[in-house]
Amino acid sequence: MNSSLFIVYPRALMTGLSLPMEMISSAKSIASIKQNRRIKWDCHVISSFYNDKQPIRLSSGIDILPKYSIQTAPKAKSIFIPPIWGLPDVVIRKNSELIDWLRIQSEQGVQIVATGTGVCLLAEAGLLANKIATTHWYYFDQFEQHYPNVNLKREHFITQDENIICTGSINALVDLTLYFIESEFGKDVSQVIEQHYSHEINRTYDKPWFSEGSRRHPDEGIMEVQQWIESHYSQHFSLESLSEMANMSCRNFSRRFKDAVGKSAFNYSLELKMKGARELLKDTNLNLQDIADQLGFKDNAYFSRQFKKQNKITPSAYREMVRAKMFNLD
Repeated sequence: MNSSLFIVYPRALMTGLSLPMEMISSAKSIASIKQNRRIKWDCHVISSFYNDKQPIRLSSGIDILPKYSIQTAPKAKSIFIPPIWGLPDVVIRKNSELIDWLRIQSEQGVQIVATGTGVCLLAEAGLLANKIATTHWYYFDQFEQHYPNVNLKREHFITQDENIICTGSINALVDLTLYFIESEFGKDVSQVIEQHYSHEINRTYDKPWFSEGSRRHPDEGIMEVQQWIESHYSQHFSLESLSEMANMSCRNFSRRFKDAVGKSAFNYSLELKMKGARELLKDTNLNLQDIADQLGFKDNAYFSRQFKKQNKITPSAYREMVRAKMFNLD
């Protein structure tokens, strides 16, 4: 038996459900093609309510119609609990039946994976008492206040204690799912899935916890700015504005950012701009000036110089090269 249950409740983040399910489905297809074998790994969406299978509205406003309730759910090897949008208190109060059910499933040895503030449901069930856990960095302080008997690991994005796994973010859930896929299907399949679903290539998943990566560091102040840069890298920003965002002096911010990320904030944002540039050159017919404008470069000439410096090839030559690979029928 290798099936997974994905719990859905109001205010759940859809990506905590859809991403791992899509990755598993893709892995099954790739295994069928590359390995000529079919692996049974069913994914079922389960209502958090005991005997109600009515549509449930997620945080995005999308309605999901679960196939089962927790009363009728089939036996499974693993259970996935998605993050809760906003503070988790309301969801916890309205899901006492789910909390009791999770306790029973854990006692039966089912592996339970919770992401972000979804971890609070495990803590409420008493499944994290005197165990290691993690949650979303924004909720660290509140989590420690509410659950002082949990050994919260602020410095880690993924923790495992016996059959309980906690992930601090959707990105960490992607990493964990890649680990599961590699364990089940092998590295040749997991590498294909990684290239399609993960922006950070050439990582290994020989352990499902304490993984290292460019966004895996314990500096919360830098993490917040780092995430902002990832969402706004096309905008113009200065060292002073980033330092102010982190509530640090420029000198302290520069030192801490480089210690945490391994490069300066400027070089980090430049790498993100270059990634965006490569995607636009490959996937669109925008001219170089339009691309420079979209990515926040002051002019086309500066963009072209930076692109050649970072990629050892001009933007036009890069576009010609990748387009030739895309449309070569030989």
